[in-house]
Amino acid sequence: MTKISKNKSESSTETKKSTGRKKNNGNELAKGIGLFDHVKHIRTIQDPDYFKNLTELDKKSFNHLMILRTLSMNPSLLGDISDLFKYFDKIPSPQFYQLLIAVVPLDSPKKYYPWVKGKKNILSEKLIELISTYFQVSNQESKDYALLLNSIKGGNIELENLCRDYGLDEKEIKQTLGDVKDDE
Repeated sequence: MTKISKNKSESSTETKKSTGRKKNNGNELAKGIGLFDHVKHIRTIQDPDYFKNLTELDKKSFNHLMILRTLSMNPSLLGDISDLFKYFDKIPSPQFYQLLIAVVPLDSPKKYYPWVKGKKNILSEKLIELISTYFQVSNQESKDYALLLNSIKGGNIELENLCRDYGLDEKEIKQTLGDVKDDE
């Protein structure tokens, strides 16, 4: 049995597979400015030289679309942001930043604007099958039909009648249409 010398064991630990993270000054991980840091700067500080002073890593996180999406959570800015949305991919980042600080007013008392998530329309497979059979269309088209019927006045009544036509009782109708009715 041979002994492993200290030098050899130390070098073997150094050759382990890296985690893919970039290291800065020994043990500190390289961490750039994130999306919400950019948005916070646009809302509160608005330094004209901000974009010039960013590192390459920080400039990569300056995503025009996501910054506009985050700023649009403020209802008072929605009209201006929708106008900027038409040009977000055509304007270079330094000019885009200058445009944003010109349009977005300073938040003197810092305000919180929650991130609004969209609802997912989940339709039961049974309802999709019934509509597909009734109208003799594909499953994708039957999903569109269900969403369309749900969005118009009296559409839920039509969906209930369709379920009754196929012999479902009230309990089964409630289960089949439960998710669709919740969206009203």
